[in-house]
Amino acid sequence: MPTKNNHGLISELARVSIPDVLFHYTTSAGMVGILETGNIWTTKIQYTNDHTELRLALNYIRNEIDFQRQGIGKTRTDEELEGMCRALDGVQTVNVGVASFTEIGDQLGQWRGYCEIGDGYSLGFDAAKLQDKLRKRYSYHLFPCIYEVEQHKRLAKELIDHYPTKHLLDIAKRARHASRGDPYDFEIAFSSAIVFFAPLIKTENFKEEKEWRLISPILSYAEAHFRRGNHSLIPYWEFDLDLENTLKQIVVGPTPEPALSSLAVRGLLLKKSLLGFSQEVEISPSKIPIREI
Repeated sequence: MPTKNNHGLISELARVSIPDVLFHYTTSAGMVGILETGNIWTTKIQYTNDHTELRLALNYIRNEIDFQRQGIGKTRTDEELEGMCRALDGVQTVNVGVASFTEIGDQLGQWRGYCEIGDGYSLGFDAAKLQDKLRKRYSYHLFPCIYEVEQHKRLAKELIDHYPTKHLLDIAKRARHASRGDPYDFEIAFSSAIVFFAPLIKTENFKEEKEWRLISPILSYAEAHFRRGNHSLIPYWEFDLDLENTLKQIVVGPTPEPALSSLAVRGLLLKKSLLGFSQEVEISPSKIPIREI
């Protein structure tokens, strides 16, 4: 999803050097599901564990719209700004799925936050191969999250200054089967841009996680799956990880039985033909003592 400003923050994020390995923390059930199906779940952004992330992004965008309404750094017409305000109300209906990865495969805070004692695994993927797959076969993107307030504000301003692009307007028009542009197309396109980039905004409290996010294009409920959440059904979509080419490492989380846990993981990989002469997956126990969990 390119921007008119080739020197903007979004372009900078697209050029960030990807690490050798990106990890995904999960429970034993999550790991078995990924290895059995080869898929990872991308959850609709409005239903992620920390829904305040989306609210934070919307607040930055709303503040920038208010600034421009007051004539501060104004780049949009009053009509466009009004349409953007209406688009904020339509954000909940846009289907964009996200999945989380991190540069760090053995971190105390993430074992505590995403797993349970004796039931945590960190799956490491060859990030370059994963990104290459996205570029060649999918309209998904892999971006690092941003944690600094000034960058949050910069991203919000960039969205308002340079989006929606013609590409997004064309998508919105096709979705309505319209033959020509319409103010409503502008609102749909801006809502889509918001939901696409909002997942990158994270509070500074999570900076140590060094998170990257896999972000889907706009998806349809026709391909969606639903799982039970604490307070509602949660929509998600499956993304094929191409495990035979991307799975590189599995870290067994802190557990009283690291040897047995590692042996079981090896057995599961052998069963799924993900371990053998043609593929090497490193299995290693966490270096964090279980007493620290």
